[in-house]
Amino acid sequence: MRWFDSLVSLLFPTLLIENASWQREWQQNQRTSFVSVSRIFFPLVAVGYILHYYLFDLPMELDPIEHWFRFRMLTAAGLFACFAFYCTSLVNRRYYKLPAVLACTALCISQAYVAQWYGLEAWVFCFLFVLASVLLIRTTPLLSLLFVLSVIFVQAPILIEAKVALSNILSGAIVTVMITLAIRSSYIADVRHFLLNQKHADDQKRINELSTEFSNRIASFIPRVIASRLETYVTEQRMSVLEASVEALKARKCDIACLFSDIRGYTQGSKNLDSFVNESVLPEVKLCADAVEEQSGIPRKVGDLIFAYFDANSVLLNLIRAAISGIEIARINEAMNATATQMPIKRYILISSGEAMVGNFGGLDSSVEITALGSPVNFLSRLDDLTKAPEMGSSLEPGNLILCQRSAETLTRAVPGLQFQSIDLQALNLSVRDFPETTIVYTLEPNDAHYATLVEAYRLIQCHDGVDRREQANGFATEV
Repeated sequence: MRWFDSLVSLLFPTLLIENASWQREWQQNQRTSFVSVSRIFFPLVAVGYILHYYLFDLPMELDPIEHWFRFRMLTAAGLFACFAFYCTSLVNRRYYKLPAVLACTALCISQAYVAQWYGLEAWVFCFLFVLASVLLIRTTPLLSLLFVLSVIFVQAPILIEAKVALSNILSGAIVTVMITLAIRSSYIADVRHFLLNQKHADDQKRINELSTEFSNRIASFIPRVIASRLETYVTEQRMSVLEASVEALKARKCDIACLFSDIRGYTQGSKNLDSFVNESVLPEVKLCADAVEEQSGIPRKVGDLIFAYFDANSVLLNLIRAAISGIEIARINEAMNATATQMPIKRYILISSGEAMVGNFGGLDSSVEITALGSPVNFLSRLDDLTKAPEMGSSLEPGNLILCQRSAETLTRAVPGLQFQSIDLQALNLSVRDFPETTIVYTLEPNDAHYATLVEAYRLIQCHDGVDRREQANGFATEV
C-alpha cells in the first residue's frame, strides 16, 4: 500500500504537517508569500488590461469599442479592488485566498467570452489564464485540480458557442490538467523542505541549548576568568565547547604573579568541624576566592589553602591585582575575626612573580587541574614554611603581605607611595629552602592608603597603552 500512501501524500501534502508544532508557522509563511505575490500580480494585470485597450483594442478598431472599454476598465477595477483587499488587515482572516480565487475565476471565464467577441484565435488564452491562476493561488494538487476542472467546465459551453472545436477544448483541458499536476506536484517537496528546515532549526536550537548547558556546567567548576575565555572562544571564534575548553585550558608558559595564603593553626582548630570549619573557614575561603576572581585571578582552593595566579600580558598588572587581592583577603579575615566566636583565623598573604607553566594539567573530566607550575609557585610554598618559624613570626603581623624581592622592586618602581618593610633572613639566621639566593623578603601592611594607591595604579595601567585590548585580542579578557 505504499503507492496509496504516496498518492495521498501527493494529493494532500499538508497532511504531513497536520497537527505538527510548526503547522502555524507553515501557514503564516504561505500566507505571507501569497499576499506578497498578489500585491504584485493584481495591479500588474490591471494595468495590462488598461494598456491592452489603448494599445490593441483602439488601434484594431474592435466593435463596439464602448463594449471593449467597459470590459477592460471594469476588469481592471475588479483587479485593483482585489489588490486593495490584500493591502488591508483582512488578509489575516482564514479565507484570505477567496478574493484571489474569485478574481482568477472571473478572468478565466471572461477570457472565454473574449473568444466569442473577438475570434477563435483567443481560445488558447483561456487555458493559459487557468495555468496562471494555478501558479498564483498555489494550493494543494487536489484543490488545484478541482479548480482547473471547475473553471474548464464553465468555460467549455462558452467556447463551444464561440465555435471552438470540441477536440481543441478537450486537448487544451488535458494539457492544462497535466501541466497543473506537474506544477503542483512540487507542493509536497515544499512541505518536506519546510519540515526538514524546521527539524534542522530545532536540532540546532537543541544543540545550542545543550552546548550552553554544558558550558554552564563547565563554568560552575572552573574559575570565572577561564569561563570567560571559554565563552569568548565559543561566541567570537565559533569553536565548539569542547574545542574552546581545550584551548582555554591549554597549558602555556607566561610571566605570572602568584598569591599563596594558608591558615595558621588550622589543624588544631579543625578538630571542631561544626564551629570552626563550617562557620568560619568555609565561608572565609569562599569570600577570599571571590576576592581573587574579582581581580581576574585564577584561584585554587585546597582545604584552608588559597592559591591563585594572575596571567595577564602585563607583569605589573598581574602584581597589582595580586596585591589588591591580598589586601582584600586581609580585610575579609579582619572582618570575620571581629565577629567570630571561635578561634580567630590567622593568615599571611604571600606574593611572588616569575615565569611558570599555567593551565590544565589534568584531563577534561573530574581530573581537571587548573594551576601553575614553576619556580615562583615553589618559592611561595617554601616561604610559607619559613613563616612558621618563631624568628619570622616575630617580624610579621596577621594579614601582612609578604613579597619576594623581584615583586617588591617591580611595584616600588611603578607604584610610588607603597611602603615596604624588608626582612633580612640572614640576620634571623633563616633561609628559604631550595632558594638559598633569597636573603631578603618584603612585607606590605594591608592598610587603606596602600589599597587606594594600588587601585589608582590599576586604573592608570588599564588606560595606558591599551593593555586590556591586547588581553582581549588574545582571549584573556580583563575584568575591571
